[in-house]
Amino acid sequence: MSNNLISNSRINKEASRPWMLSLTLGDKNTAASMYMPFIKGGGVFVESDKEYNLGDPVFVLLTVGEDAKKFPINGKVVWVCGANARGDKTQGIGVQFPKDDSGEGARVAIEQMIGKMQSSMKKTATL
Repeated sequence: MSNNLISNSRINKEASRPWMLSLTLGDKNTAASMYMPFIKGGGVFVESDKEYNLGDPVFVLLTVGEDAKKFPINGKVVWVCGANARGDKTQGIGVQFPKDDSGEGARVAIEQMIGKMQSSMKKTATL
């Protein structure tokens, strides 16, 4: 099999998996604007132009902080901001962290990184 066929097969397979996403929260401002503390157990907003429904399972490879700590999040869609949202809101989804070590670790890492910063912000990616 040629490399071209292998490459095309891999691309098509990945394109058929809209539930696989990645998000990097490398600095405090980004983390504070994308974190969703009002979701039970915590969650994050992930920009995406794909269509999702509430309750859809999604996998997010979440990278947090300057040390780029990675958290594999098997979450679910709990908020949707569509293409025709009012104002300047970005299209994407809110993903709730799972009740496991990865979800808890991500929540703690984000909250430690942003501290009390989020409570003083007027605008986030979601609200």
